[in-house]
Amino acid sequence: MAAITSTMPETEDALVSVEEYLARFVDGGEKPTCEYVDGELLPKSMGTKKHSKTQQNLQYYIRQKYGAQFDPLPELTTRLRTKKFYVPDVAVEDRARPIEGRYPGPKDPVFLCIEIVSPPDRIGKLFGKCEEYHKWGVRHCWVIDPERKTAWEYTPDDIEPRRIVDVLTAGPITLTLDEVFDSV
Repeated sequence: MAAITSTMPETEDALVSVEEYLARFVDGGEKPTCEYVDGELLPKSMGTKKHSKTQQNLQYYIRQKYGAQFDPLPELTTRLRTKKFYVPDVAVEDRARPIEGRYPGPKDPVFLCIEIVSPPDRIGKLFGKCEEYHKWGVRHCWVIDPERKTAWEYTPDDIEPRRIVDVLTAGPITLTLDEVFDSV
């Protein structure tokens, strides 16, 4: 098995195949959770208690308020293209367009991707992931920082992410920051 690396290996032989990534991290549940880009494994930052509580709140309130139409799925592997897999903290499936198979594929984007900041994440990196989600076909992205209790919305129509002061919106889904940060 190849070691988890955070930099591109120098030889083509050192790259991890898509099949190995799926066998180890999707089917095998190997930890830490890794994303995959062109043969490179990118370990996800480990969540803090505030991160976990925020993730729990997002799932709870989306399910409570919109469960008939949307399904919030934590840590769902998403295949943006043949050799690119991301694992958003919460991927929200539109039940009218259910995911086919074990994870959404290149032609099967989810409705909303949510990234929650964990140390040592950088906001700019998460906004970059949102841009990749947009290229995949995701209309709505949220980036949430539980340490600073701040949040941003980002759609393909935005010039840059919009900082939100009270209510996050993604189509019909709305959550107040009080709900997102409840007991955080």
